[in-house]
Formats: sequence, C-alpha cells, structure tokens
Amino acid sequence: MGDIVQALDPLFNPQSVAVIGASNHWNKWGNSTFASVLNHFKGPVYPINPREQEVLGRKAYRRVADVPGPIDLAVFVIPAPKVPAAMEECVAKGIKAGVIISAGFRETGEEGRRLEDEVLRIAREGDLRFVGPNCMGMWSAPAGLSAYMFALPSMDGPAAFVTQGGNVGGSLVVSAYGRGLGFRHYVSCGPAADIQLEDYIEYFGADDGVKVILAYIEGLADGQRFLEKVAKVTLQKPVIVYKPGRSEAVAKAIRSHSGSLAGSDEIFDKAMKKAGVLRVDSPEELLDTAIGLLTQPLPRGRNVGIITGGGSYGVICTEDCAREGLEVPELPAMSIEALSGIFPPRWSHGNPVDPAGDRNFIAYYLAPRIVLELSEIDALIFMGFGSLAGFGDILDKTRSTQLFIHRIPEMLSNLQGLEGLADVFAAALSAGDLAAIRAMTEPVLPLAAQFFGSDTQTLERFNEILFSGAELRRTLADTVRSAARLSSRGDDALPAILELLDDLISALLAHFMKTYKKPIVSTTFMEFPQVIKGASYPYTTSAKAVKVLAKLVEYREHLERQGAFIDPLQVCALLKAPAGGGGMQESEIRSQESE
Repeated sequence: MGDIVQALDPLFNPQSVAVIGASNHWNKWGNSTFASVLNHFKGPVYPINPREQEVLGRKAYRRVADVPGPIDLAVFVIPAPKVPAAMEECVAKGIKAGVIISAGFRETGEEGRRLEDEVLRIAREGDLRFVGPNCMGMWSAPAGLSAYMFALPSMDGPAAFVTQGGNVGGSLVVSAYGRGLGFRHYVSCGPAADIQLEDYIEYFGADDGVKVILAYIEGLADGQRFLEKVAKVTLQKPVIVYKPGRSEAVAKAIRSHSGSLAGSDEIFDKAMKKAGVLRVDSPEELLDTAIGLLTQPLPRGRNVGIITGGGSYGVICTEDCAREGLEVPELPAMSIEALSGIFPPRWSHGNPVDPAGDRNFIAYYLAPRIVLELSEIDALIFMGFGSLAGFGDILDKTRSTQLFIHRIPEMLSNLQGLEGLADVFAAALSAGDLAAIRAMTEPVLPLAAQFFGSDTQTLERFNEILFSGAELRRTLADTVRSAARLSSRGDDALPAILELLDDLISALLAHFMKTYKKPIVSTTFMEFPQVIKGASYPYTTSAKAVKVLAKLVEYREHLERQGAFIDPLQVCALLKAPAGGGGMQESEIRSQESE
C-alpha cells in the first residue's frame, strides 16, 4: 500500500492550498469553497482570481504561477472549459494534488467526456492526482482540511467515507455529526476520472486512525481491480457499501447522474460478498452499520437473546431476526429460573424475555447478565430501555407524568444538603473502597428502591454489578455528584435525571459487553434522535438493530472463512466519546466467482 499512500498524501496532508476561482461574491461556489478551506486549514491558503485584489481578506493572485511559495493542493471552482488551462498551470507549478469541484464533464455527453479526458491527460503527464470532477469536495481531519463547496459540520473520528454522490455524502456527514460520529477522511469523488474508489479505500485501509470505511457507489471503472484491492482491506477493517441499481430505472438515473454504467446488480452483490464487503440498502444503513462495527464486538454465532419491555415488540424483533437469518433460541431451564427470581410470575418465561409490564426497572438491567452468561447466546438485543432521555418531552406533556414530576421535590428532599456526603461517596467509588461504599449506601437504599420502582434485594444485586468495574464506578460517582446538585431543582430535575441515567446505562452495557465479549444492540421504542455514548447507540427500531447485528455476523463469517478472525474486542475498538467510465465487467466478476 506504500505507493498509494505516497501518491495521495499531498491530497490528504497538504501543507498549502490554492483555490482557483475563489470569489468575494456570496452567491458563487468559489466564495463558499474558499470560506470552507479557511474555516479549518492552518497552512497558507491562496485565492486565485484575476479580477480581485483580495478575496475574503486574503491577497489574491491572477494565476497559480504568481504565488510566491509552493502549493501542494489546488481546488478548482471555475467553469469546465477553463479547467484544462488551469491544470496546465498547476502542473507547471509542481502541484501534486487537486480537487475539481467544477461540473460540465462526462455527465453532459461526448463533448464533456473529451474535455475530461484532456484534463486527465494533462494531470497524468505532471504526476498530479485529483478528486472529481463534478464533486462536492473533501475533508481530511489530520490536515484540518475542509475543501467543501459549501460549509458542512466536520469533526475527527474513526470512520472514512468516499461517495460518488455529493448530496448523499453531504447529508450523511451532517447526520453522522448529529449522532456523534466523526470522519478522519471524507471524499466526494464524483465520477472519479482519476483516483478510483478502490484507491481511496486502499488509502483509508493503510491509515491506522480509520477503523471502518463507508462508500456510496454508482459504477466502477475496473471491477477486477476494485475487488482485488478491497478484498485485502476487508481482512483488516470492515468496508460498507451502498450501491443503488436494483432496477433498470435506477440504472438509467445513474447514467444520467454520473455517466457511469451500473452493471449487473446480482453479480455486483455476489462479488462484494466474496470480497468481504458489507452491502447495505440505504445511506442511513451505512451509518447504522458503521456505528455498530465501531461500538460492538463481533458475535461468534447467529443466536440472539432478546430482552424487551413489551411483548409485541419482542414478537416484531423475533420476526426481524428470522428475516435476517438470525436465530432466537429457547432459554435453558437454569436461566428461566434465574429470570423468575427477578421478574413477576407473569413474565414470558422464554426468549424474548418480556417482564409483562413489570415496574421494577432495575430488574431490566439485571436480566442482560443472566442472558449473556449463556453459551447458547451470541448476542443480545436490549429493547426499549437503551435510552431514557428521549421520553422527557413526552413525559412533560402527560397528566399522569405531571403528577409524578411534582413528587420529585418530595423524593429528592431527603438528599437536600447531602452534596458533601455525595462527594465522599463519589470519592469512595473512585477509590474502589467497597466497604465504605456499602456502609454509605445502606441508609439510602430504601429511597433509591422507591424511586426506581424496585425492591431493596434486587437493587443490592444491581449495585454489586455497578461497584464491580472501575469504569462503572467512575460513571456512578459522576452520577451521584450530579444527582446531589439536582436536589433543589424540583420540576426541572426529570430531564437531567434521565440524561444521568442514560450515561449510567451506557456504561453498564459497555461493562457487560467487555465482560462477555458479546454485542449488545439496544433500541428505543420511538424515533428519538440518538447520540453515541461510549459503547452505546440505541437504534430507533428493532429492524435497524437486527440488520446491524446481521452485518456484524456477516463480517465475522467472512473473517473466519479467510482465517482472519481474532478476538472480537481486537477487531473493532470501542468508540471513545464524530465513477470511472463504465460499470463492473460481468466477465471479470464471473472469473472471480469461479476461483
């Protein structure tokens, strides 16, 4: 991979940037693109505009040849017919990387294709590698480079993404930002006249800071080359692809959009599986699956345990599992007995585990340990209570909840003036002084049990888990300090309490995950916006959670077939809390399949 790293390093790690077509006019792409580069990049940035003295306060130059210092990267935001001459100047200047945002090339027909071929010829003669044309720019966190055609929120993270669709890419970057997922590299590559999708993926694969790779594909210039390069990457880190084209209407739209041939969808699907690529069906699934791979260990099999707060959702989740080829096995007698010890007699006595409306919420968080201890279970879907904060707005609008909220001052009044004791307790938690912890928790155990709708015996068993891990104790210490400060807030306390509980739940699920080395995919019951918290990300439906789990299984099975499967926690580290001319050739893919 050394050659591709060396070739693309000026693109992803430039020391200086020129924006050809930078403009002071707010309604021109040269204005927003230049502003985007200025937003993060710390090195010299040169606006190139023959009609301006300054652009956004920076001295402007008529041509790149007039810039006194060296330039590593040129960003083109000028009409397509002017790009060849500008590319000639860049080659003469010794520039080694470019981003051609300008449109008007192959997607417009034969004349546009000839223009694109001319730009490519000039760039290759000068050993200049470029992104695009007809793209929306790129982001590289190591360089602080935001070369977008308009501002997008960007933050560093463990993902990398290359997309042939700029609108798809931009919306996905924004959605990921809202979920708390950042990108180390992002490239809107357009039809990829020069650097191909597999080149980007190979580069990302060589970057230790990238843990998972995403791609949106409409067509490939060389299917054989793509497969050979990407198959090597998937042995080291997962590659997730969304490619539309399952119908002729979609294939026609792809030809109109990027000038790429879509190729046979069935053959593409088989080829991607052989190479270990995880294919998904929507941009949202790209993010869902990436988050799952980043936050979860890989399951060792297809057997799934389900814990749900409602029987109907358990039924739906079971059907989702069957659809994705996952098994929901019966639970052995010993686990049925253990669960009967924490749930009322009316619970489901099977898998899915449904407590049938039990108000002892602490029992929900004891149940995962019982299920995960089973060798028959490879993964857990924890439904409904993976996130509590999202219920805040709904709870505020209901009469019955208003009555509950008004009891908060009464329940918290016993904590008034106990901030000092809370700090002592938190210190004992941080130090792992279990004797001191138990001595201090005993007086408030009945109050805590009342608040959580539990009995003291179940709460004591839950506390044993909370006190057992250093990370759990630290999170609990922070929760205790914050809860003491909330004691005087009365009606305003509920949303903040739910946020605190979410942090504690996330730490608890991460503890179980690390202890049992099994994935725990959680869900909400409704479409609340969710943010990654450590190793926890609640999906908004069981269908989404199950699809993610199925992709984890698919990737594990690929690694096993290749003899590359290792310990789950080493494969996917936990997050710490951000097309060329022509489609894949069928003859090439068939030769791959026959090997």
